[in-house]
Amino acid sequence: MIAYDYEVRFELVSESVAQVIPPGMDFTSVVVQEETLEGDGELASLAGGAEGSSPKAVPTIWSDVMRFFTNPHKPMILALSRPDPKKNITTLLKAFGECRHLRELANLTLIMGNRDDIDELPSGNASVLTTALKLIDKYDLYGSVAYPKHHKQSDVPDIYRLAANTKGVFINPALVEPFGLTLIEAAAHGLPMVATKNGGPVDILQALHNGLLVDPHDQEAIANALLKLVSEKNLWNECRINGWKNIHLFSWPEHCRTYLTRVASCRMRHPQWQTDADEMAAQEDEFSLNDSLKDVQDMSLRLSVDGDKPSWNASLEPSSNDPVKQIMSRMKQPEIKSKPEVQGKKQGDNVGSRFPVLRRRERLIVIAFDCYNEEGAVDVKSMVTMIQNIVKAVRSDPKMAKNSGFALSTSMPLDELTSFFKSAKIQVSEFDTLICSSGSEVYYPGAEEGKLLPDPDYASHIDYRWGNEGLKNTVWKLMNTTAVGGEARNKGSPSLLEEDKPSSNEHCVAYLIKDRSKVMRIDDLRQKLRLRGLRCHPMYCRNSTRLQIVPLLASRSQALRYLFVRWRLNVANMYVVVGEHGDTDYEELISGTHKTVIVKGLVTLGSDALLRSTDLRDDIVPSESPFIGFLKGDAPVNEITDILKQLSKAAT
Repeated sequence: MIAYDYEVRFELVSESVAQVIPPGMDFTSVVVQEETLEGDGELASLAGGAEGSSPKAVPTIWSDVMRFFTNPHKPMILALSRPDPKKNITTLLKAFGECRHLRELANLTLIMGNRDDIDELPSGNASVLTTALKLIDKYDLYGSVAYPKHHKQSDVPDIYRLAANTKGVFINPALVEPFGLTLIEAAAHGLPMVATKNGGPVDILQALHNGLLVDPHDQEAIANALLKLVSEKNLWNECRINGWKNIHLFSWPEHCRTYLTRVASCRMRHPQWQTDADEMAAQEDEFSLNDSLKDVQDMSLRLSVDGDKPSWNASLEPSSNDPVKQIMSRMKQPEIKSKPEVQGKKQGDNVGSRFPVLRRRERLIVIAFDCYNEEGAVDVKSMVTMIQNIVKAVRSDPKMAKNSGFALSTSMPLDELTSFFKSAKIQVSEFDTLICSSGSEVYYPGAEEGKLLPDPDYASHIDYRWGNEGLKNTVWKLMNTTAVGGEARNKGSPSLLEEDKPSSNEHCVAYLIKDRSKVMRIDDLRQKLRLRGLRCHPMYCRNSTRLQIVPLLASRSQALRYLFVRWRLNVANMYVVVGEHGDTDYEELISGTHKTVIVKGLVTLGSDALLRSTDLRDDIVPSESPFIGFLKGDAPVNEITDILKQLSKAAT
């Protein structure tokens, strides 16, 4: 929030464009107690209790704090921070020590991290602690100030609860506070606050209305604010209730709703993508929430201040007129159930129809294995056989065949791919979409037999920061001057590259590799390109005989995400079929929430050896996952069907 203030002040960003969204917090550890009286049972037990009464179990940290106090029933002023000069603990001690009325009415607890020997701490921390101990002695605050040496993270909620039981106050007197998470935690436990007026607490107080802001350099202002909250019970109770009433503004569900509201109010980049209301109304709530929204549904902060006891069962569901409710409900339903065919129209009229067949698919089988020979030409026999077997496997099961579609994802350019289809006698209409040239182009079958239509929005989608002319010059220079391992090549060495114009397009720069043993690995090339301000996606493909460079937002894996955004096709219902090896973007096709089928023995010549200098695949691609299944290259049709069914049961 401080960064936002400075950016607006120095005109780095327009205030009308920038939006400040509070973070989301997990309040599951918060225990909301009933209204407590001065003689609370737990505190009375800790202080000795009434004669003959049975002691109640209290947290250990309470004993560690209360042993410092002469009168533990006084309201507790709580400060919780590391002993850093910026946290301004010494000014707080001076304010407390010099205000006689405040010392008479309240105790002060300083939770200043953990320590064994002050002399062993960093000089800055040691200086703060030493000064604090000297001030306690100077003002003779023994019996009024607690400063325990140790506490655990799990003790923090109990510390807040102890302060709230004594009708105390939380204070953050930092010179500057970037945000102030402890203020939100304290409010959730029913503690009013006094906080610095510099930084994030200003925004927190505007939302919670549960305390006072002070100048951290003004000792008298700090003392007066604390005294006001401790002495005026009606004000203290009002701040406590306001904190409980408004704390949901900092919960994860509210964070997501705020974010979605901001997104919904933004101008759509592609207005034509907006879902038709009548079509969306026809959807059934058949599918579960996507992964990113599961936690939003499961985790909510439920605080009530209407009754005598705060309740965790009160609903925070948005009202029927909540502007975000419709957005969240739509995100629950990524697919659109197919409608009966309109007479006189073919279901294959993809781009030409308002709602193409791809949008009505419940699952998509993506064929993405890279079968090439030593020269980088397509291994027609292996590829055709596996494609035919996959199609047969899907169509052999009535339930699976009903709403399943097929996609082909390849590094081949469109012309070469259509030639492959003709030689293999495969109809283009068998596929709902074709991802060509390593994800730089997306096509759909048209109404006319054999005709392919480009996605009208994909090119503009991936065009972000794409400058292929400058890129060509840089790549040519890097590849011909740098060898494997980053060493410089001799000036007289022959060129390693030759431009592959038939494989190039507006968003794909392609080269033929003359000597695979001397080229840089992809990780090294990507790093050198980014150091020069070129953000793009380079990859070796076709058995390392080609280098193809596409925009940063383009790749075969990102094209699948585009289909989700563009056509509401759930990524979790995509089944990507790959080999054991492939192009250097191979790993990206395995990881994710989609299902992956790895066919062993199908691809023997890949480019993945040129991805990086060390083998880190196990750190990136899980060796075992419920989303990954394995097949042999000669697996019969029924085994392919079985593995697809098995993966469909994996929970996302």
